[in-house]
Amino acid sequence: MRFFVDENLSPSLTKVCQEAGHEATSVRDRGMLNATDREVSRLCLEEDRVLVTNNAVDFLGLARESGLHPGLVFLPLGSGEEMRASMATAIAEIERLAGEDGTDPEGLMINSVLEVEEDGGCGRFEFPPSELPGP
Repeated sequence: MRFFVDENLSPSLTKVCQEAGHEATSVRDRGMLNATDREVSRLCLEEDRVLVTNNAVDFLGLARESGLHPGLVFLPLGSGEEMRASMATAIAEIERLAGEDGTDPEGLMINSVLEVEEDGGCGRFEFPPSELPGP
């Protein structure tokens, strides 16, 4: 997977991703500290990067607008150590779910959101939700 870490989270999360065998960069690495959420979202779409953020509301709206996105991971704020643990939990959960589905992690995350709770639990949902066929 290819991750992009938003500015409100520790840029050290990129190292957690890299140590797990995934590519990662951050707002700070890319010199985008003053970028808008729309600019960050556009970059993630263009580069097929899963966005890692704590800003669920704004990025869910942008994901809805795009209709197709490479995925979102929402982490709780905390100390650097807590955020790194949450990132490791997210990666492990994505890889576990992909293994269960018999798909690759990148495919699993397309139009998906994974949220890590403060207690370390995870939830995943499709977003935007698929429309159910009408009668």
